[in-house]
Amino acid sequence: MYRELKARASGSAEDDNLIKNHYNCISAIHLCVIIYMKTKLSLIKIFSLLAAVLAFTFSACEKDASGNMDITGKWAQLQFQGIQQYEFKNGNQVQFDVIATDSVTKKIIGYRFRSTGKYSVKNDSLVMFDQVNYSNSKNSYGPVTELIPVDGSKTAAYGLSLNGPKNKLLLYFICPFNASCLPSPMVFDKQ
Repeated sequence: MYRELKARASGSAEDDNLIKNHYNCISAIHLCVIIYMKTKLSLIKIFSLLAAVLAFTFSACEKDASGNMDITGKWAQLQFQGIQQYEFKNGNQVQFDVIATDSVTKKIIGYRFRSTGKYSVKNDSLVMFDQVNYSNSKNSYGPVTELIPVDGSKTAAYGLSLNGPKNKLLLYFICPFNASCLPSPMVFDKQ
């Protein structure tokens, strides 16, 4: 470009300086455009990388081959007069117990309620079904042998999530429109 401008000029020193200044200005503009383009490309790369990281983060829940979360194991919630504990077993079997434990040894000293059945997890929903319910006839804690069958819900459905380290199970009530439900979520710790 410098040569083209020089060829068109009259050849004087003044024209030569004017051409050099003009060429330097154009070079500076080109440099700014190149820096802007690189910055723009860098921002595009940064936003693309950020989008990929966010997508990975939100898909990082432990899932089984069907794409559902794996909640197998024991999960407990400590309450004032006992512990509520879910045990999700292989084969989609579930057992829910309301128990009392010794504060020192942590051994079970009594059962108040038990529910057994099956469960399924689909995406972020947990459904427990075919439940059989048992309760202590004295409405207190006692040996598991004192639990007797009682009428109760055969199914229960919850929204479901795990925290990042996967050591807390959060169950959310699926509350029908205009119903008064208990506060959500119920938080259970991995045992």
